[in-house]
Amino acid sequence: MVQSLIIVTEARSTKGAAVFGLRLFLFFLTLLVLCSPSFSAQATQAPEASPLRLIPLDSVGQPVVWCYHGQVPDTRLVVVDKSRQRLMVLRYLGKLALEFEYPCASGEKQGPKNSALDEKTPEGIYFVTKRFKDNKITVFGDRALHLNYPNPQDKVQGRNGDGIYIHGTNRDYKPRSSNGCLVMANHDLALVEPLVNEQFTPVIVVERLALPSPALQAAACEYLRTVNLDSLSQTSAHQPNGLELLRPTTAKRELSGLAAKFEQLGSGVKVQNKGLALFGSGSQWVLLAAQEMEGPGNKKVLLTRRFYLSGQEPAVFKLVQSQWVLPDLAHARLLASWATQKTAALTPAAPKPISKKAAVPDQVETIKQMLAAWTSAWQNKQLDQYMGFYARDFRGSGKNRRQWQKHKSYLNRTYKKITVRLEDVKIRVSGKRAQVSFVQHYSSDWHSDLGLKHLQLVFRDGRWLIRSETWRKMLSPRPGPRRDS
Repeated sequence: MVQSLIIVTEARSTKGAAVFGLRLFLFFLTLLVLCSPSFSAQATQAPEASPLRLIPLDSVGQPVVWCYHGQVPDTRLVVVDKSRQRLMVLRYLGKLALEFEYPCASGEKQGPKNSALDEKTPEGIYFVTKRFKDNKITVFGDRALHLNYPNPQDKVQGRNGDGIYIHGTNRDYKPRSSNGCLVMANHDLALVEPLVNEQFTPVIVVERLALPSPALQAAACEYLRTVNLDSLSQTSAHQPNGLELLRPTTAKRELSGLAAKFEQLGSGVKVQNKGLALFGSGSQWVLLAAQEMEGPGNKKVLLTRRFYLSGQEPAVFKLVQSQWVLPDLAHARLLASWATQKTAALTPAAPKPISKKAAVPDQVETIKQMLAAWTSAWQNKQLDQYMGFYARDFRGSGKNRRQWQKHKSYLNRTYKKITVRLEDVKIRVSGKRAQVSFVQHYSSDWHSDLGLKHLQLVFRDGRWLIRSETWRKMLSPRPGPRRDS
């Protein structure tokens, strides 16, 4: 049995029909030009004989799974098939419909992206973080959509790099000709870009698209129908909670602190789930929850929760990271203030004292997660996020916090690639202070070294921060090929 996508035509008013007819005429005029021998791929809008109809369930390819429950803000998903060099806009209206399909170019080299400058396009589930538009047409076209590569699953797998966009161009281009971005003709991207919702429209990139088996699709929808978000939120995650803003801000250093406060939200805040969505591709899955939260003074915040999951099927899902997606920093601060008010108003009975022996393992695990996030921000040259792990009274290598930030900013501009690996990590906790030591493997474009690093940590505002650090060079191993662990 072969499943296929269907094409849905929506009813339009008379005026809308006229506009649609003009667009259709322009589309076929463009199609006539693009079909010339000088252009290797043709743009098609909802073709009646889409190649997707020819993909059987048992074909070699990556199944893409989708499911919706309740009222969601958008039911579109963007799927990129690298093998066919096509970008498709799909929409779920009772059945999955193909709205648009256009040619695109991915990275010169095949396979999923693993590191910066490898000329590969990432494969996984991504979301738009920023939009760029310019009145001047350049080699990057007149607009671009930045994707959140590396996503939490990529980071767990050690993938790094940044600067992955869907961007336009007014020049002729060949399939698989980019440095890793997805390239489209300007006029094609101009139609696709308004359809992408930052909160709820995933961009799913696969090497070769295949449809899911009925059993996998049914299991995903059953999971979505029965999932308990409260229980999922409390599940042990590989990475601490994250916070994403639709309108980015330069004050990124406080975002991780705000995300930590969101964990304190409880019965004092009313939460209403509007709708859910679940998307899967291989071992990467993302569950989206459109929520409305109401706090003191009947103030409301609309937001999206993202739960990044790993596993081949719902029965073996593991939580990688949960994220809060909010409109802007003001809404994030408002939500965090509700957590603070709720904690102060409850005045619970004093908890039973916990022995230090019982408390240490939990703090050790928290510090390990902090070190993983710190290392990730360092490698990805995310300066604001990296500096967010340093206390305001930090001292290291004869520098204060401001001087340290200036030094790291210079190195980020100088090096295209930074790799950091920690070995033999030792953690000793004493109240609100901790000592951490490890062997640090560091390499960049021009420099590599091996050293023993000591960190002095302090617990402030619910987080472990680096108050000081020292590093001592160790004898490097004999040069030779080395396999990354």
